[in-house]
This record gives sequence, structure tokens and C-alpha cells, in this order.
Amino acid sequence: MISTVTLNTSIDKAYQLGCPLVDGTVMRVETCIDNAGGKGLNAARAVATCGEQVLATGFVGGNNGRLLCELLDADGIEHDFVHIESETRCCVNVLEPDGRSTEFLEPGRPVGSEEVARMREKVTEIAARADVVTFNGSVPAGAGMDIYRELVSVVRAAGKPAILDTSGTLLVNSLEARPTMIKPNTDEIQAILGRKPESIDEIIAAAREVHEKCGIEKVVVSLGGEGSVMACEEGVFRGRAPKIDVVNPVGSGDTMVGAFAVAIARGMSVEEQLAYAMSCASANCLSASTGHFDMAVADELRASTSVERVA
Repeated sequence: MISTVTLNTSIDKAYQLGCPLVDGTVMRVETCIDNAGGKGLNAARAVATCGEQVLATGFVGGNNGRLLCELLDADGIEHDFVHIESETRCCVNVLEPDGRSTEFLEPGRPVGSEEVARMREKVTEIAARADVVTFNGSVPAGAGMDIYRELVSVVRAAGKPAILDTSGTLLVNSLEARPTMIKPNTDEIQAILGRKPESIDEIIAAAREVHEKCGIEKVVVSLGGEGSVMACEEGVFRGRAPKIDVVNPVGSGDTMVGAFAVAIARGMSVEEQLAYAMSCASANCLSASTGHFDMAVADELRASTSVERVA
């Protein structure tokens, strides 16, 4: 079983427009798709789509929290949340006909110390029976900037792999807990190393440095349409995905994390892990619904996804 931890859950709304967005005017939305959102829940749907059992946890509250649980039920995602007094937030993604995406992300409502303590207990219980645990995204006010370090430490103490996908101080503060895998972008690498890699050669060198300096088993840097770089004990690998006509890119990084968790749980080689995760992320870009993809499409894309060792 794979568990995903989403501390800043949301109701994600995808607004599809029939014409380009015009600032300062009334825009009519052609279609609206509601999803149980937050990066970890996108990852949870990816795990389920890949055919593995998944358990989603995190904070939910209020009417939006009830709707979120109903949406997860409709997706067939098992969940065991910590219920809080505050209302779960909403996030809006406006999609234009040319594929341009504009997001409006509400902040997470505050959580109290007792609610945070219940989350620690929840993760401790889940870590005892999960094969892999992922931690995804931002955190609500009150959770503290060391919350991921504490929760990752719980999972690692249980002898289980922990994937961490967050940014800024949350990421830097958590490195001493030695998550099994992190997925930084170049800005996040700058926060870790104090410099921002620009060229592909610099990104390769930086990923390897983070792997070696911080003792992180896998450092995966997504390059968008240019593929990914992964530094690990076996070396540094460059993955390239086939060119596609993107429909909705939101949630693709989360899908990649969920697919990586599946690949790790299944004991794939590191090259296979990267190719598998990238093909699922690419398939997500072809779906209008955030965090959803067709596994058959991912399998087709995997055949033309290449991974080579570069260092």
C-alpha cells in the first residue's frame, strides 16, 4: 500500500474558457471540473490509476472538506484524514483555448497544535503498514516549517521510503531527515546549494551534488518539455519524453511523484522508475481533468520515453 500525505488539501476547480482570458471583464466559463485537490491527492489518483492500493491522508475541514471526501470516494480513493475546524480551501485553474493556464491558489486555513499532533499520530500509524509514503506540497498556517522534517523522520524510522515534494524552507529544513527522494526545480536547488543551475550540465552537476552532499537517495529535477534529470547511487540519468500537444499541465509533477512511488514499491530499476514516472506525467498533460490520466496512453508514451546515463 502507498500512502500520500496532503497537509494543504483543496477543492480544485478547472475552468475551461471558450475564448482568451481578458483582464478586467466578465468571463463566461464553458465547463467546470471539480477535483479533490492538493498535490498529494493528485499523486494518490496517479497511484490508483497505476493499479496500486493507495491511502490518502492530510487535513480536511468544513463543507469543502466533506465535498473533497465525496470526490475522492467517486474516484475510488481510500482516505483517512485528520478533520479540523477550519474550512478546506479552493484553488482555481483557468484554461484558455490555446492551452495557457492561469491559477488562483487560496492559502490554507490555520490548523491548531492539537490538530498537528493528531497528524503526527496518523502518519506514525500509517507508516507502520505502508510500502511508500509521499509528502506533497505546501502546509497551512500553524503547521510549522519543521513539520515535514518531523513526519519524514517518522517514516524513515519505520524503515519505509519517503518521497518529499515541497519547496523553500519546508524543503531545506527537511533534508536532515533524509527523505528517500526529492523533486526540486532549479529555484529549489538554489535554496539548497546557494546557486541556481542554468544549463543542463549545471543541472546535472547540481543534482549529483545534492544527492551526495545531503545524502538523498534520489534527486529528480523535472525540466518540463525537456524531460528530467535524476541523480542517484547508480549515477546521473537524463530522461526525454516524446513531444505532445499539452491540454492541461497542472498536476503532472504530482502524477510523476505518485508514479515514482509505484515504481519504487514494485522494485523497478532506477532507469525504469524514471521512464515509468515520466510517461505517466506526460499522459496527465493530455487530460483536461487535473491529476487524471489514461494508463493506456501512459503505456504508449513509455515506449518512446528514453533514459540514458549521463554521469
